[in-house]
Amino acid sequence: MDPSLALFLSIALILLLIALRVNVSFAIFAGSFLLGILTIEFRTFDRLFYVATSFQTLRLLVIVLSAFTLGYSMQELGLLRKLCDSVSNSIGKLSLLILPAIVGFLPMPGGALVSAVMLTDLIRKYELKAEKATFVNYWFRHLWVPIWPLYPSFVIAMAVVEVEFWKILESCYPVTLGMILAGVLLAKDLIESSKFERISLKDLISSLYPLIIVAVTAIVLKVDLAITLPIAVAILYIHKRPKFSDLKRIFRRTIDPKIILLIFAVMFYKDLIACTNSAKIFFYHLREFGIPIPLASFVLSFVVGFAVGIEISYSAIALPLLTAFTGVGYHLIPKNLMLVFGAGLLGVMMSPLHLCLILTSEYYSAEMAKVYRFLVPAGLILLTVVWLFYIL
Repeated sequence: MDPSLALFLSIALILLLIALRVNVSFAIFAGSFLLGILTIEFRTFDRLFYVATSFQTLRLLVIVLSAFTLGYSMQELGLLRKLCDSVSNSIGKLSLLILPAIVGFLPMPGGALVSAVMLTDLIRKYELKAEKATFVNYWFRHLWVPIWPLYPSFVIAMAVVEVEFWKILESCYPVTLGMILAGVLLAKDLIESSKFERISLKDLISSLYPLIIVAVTAIVLKVDLAITLPIAVAILYIHKRPKFSDLKRIFRRTIDPKIILLIFAVMFYKDLIACTNSAKIFFYHLREFGIPIPLASFVLSFVVGFAVGIEISYSAIALPLLTAFTGVGYHLIPKNLMLVFGAGLLGVMMSPLHLCLILTSEYYSAEMAKVYRFLVPAGLILLTVVWLFYIL
C-alpha cells in the first residue's frame, strides 16, 4: 500500500480510538501496527523489538519517570507548601500568578490541581471569582511547557527531531513569550494591585533546590537529563530522609504503566514513520494539492492537541508526521518546530478534554463557558504571537 495512505489510515485510527475514550497509549500502538502491517508487513514486529530494547527508548523512559518522581516527591515532602507560604506572604495577589508558574516547573498529570489547592486560601482572601481563578491557575501552570526539559512532551520532541534540549529551547521560546503576554494582559488587575516585598532567598532555595540542581547541571553544564534527574531525586531523599510510607505513595503515582506504555508506543510510531518514509511522501502529496505546508502543519498539530487534550499528544502524534517540515538533527528548522509546538500547545490549552482544565474548574466550581471568556482571548494572543514570530 502507498505509505502516505497507510499513514493517513493510522492517524484516523488513532483519533477514532481516542474519541472512543481508548487510552492514548493503546491508540498509538494500534495506529503503529496498522501503519506497519500495511507497509512493511511482518517486519513490523522486528521494528517493535528493536525499539523496545534501544538505548534511546530506555533513556527516554528514565528521564520521564525521574521527572515525575521529582515532582511528586517535592509535593509529598512538603517543599511546595513551604514555597506557597513564603511567596504569598511576600507579594500578595501576585502570588496567584507566580505560584502556578513555579508549580509549572514540575510535570505531573493533572498538576494544575496541585497549584489550585495551594491557592485556595488566597482566592478566598482576595475574593477572586471562580472562573478567573480557574483561568489564572490553569494558564500560568503551563507557561514552561515549550521550554522546560522535564516535560514529557519536550523530552519526546527531543527524541523525535533528534536534537539536544537546548535546540528545542532556542526554537520554542516564542511560544512561552506568547503564553506570558496573554496571561499578563488578562490578569493585569492582579499585578497592578499587588504588593512587592522582598522574598526570602533562603526560603526559595530550600523549597526549589532540586529544580535548581536540574537547571544548573542540565542547562548550564549540559549534563544528560537521564543522569541529572536521578541525582536531583537522590539529593532530595538524602536531605529529607523520607519514610517508607512516603516513598510508597510517591512511587505508586510515579510508576504508571500507561506512561511507560506511552513511551514505547511513541518511539515505535516514530520508528515506523521513518522506516516507511510515509511522512515525506504524505507532505509531497500535500504540495501537489497546493496546500501551504506551514498552514497544514499548524492545523494538524492544533487538531491533534485539541482532540486529545494532553501536552504529550502533539509531540507523540503530530510531530513524528511533520519531521519533513521541522527538519531533524543538524537540519532542524527552528521556526518550523516553533510553529508545530505552538499550534499543538494552543490546541491542548483550548481543549475541553484537558485534565488540568477539568480538574481546576471542578475544584473551584467554575462554569466552563465563563472560563472560555478568558481562554479564547488568551488563545488568540498566543496564536498571533506564534504566527508573527514565524513570519518575521
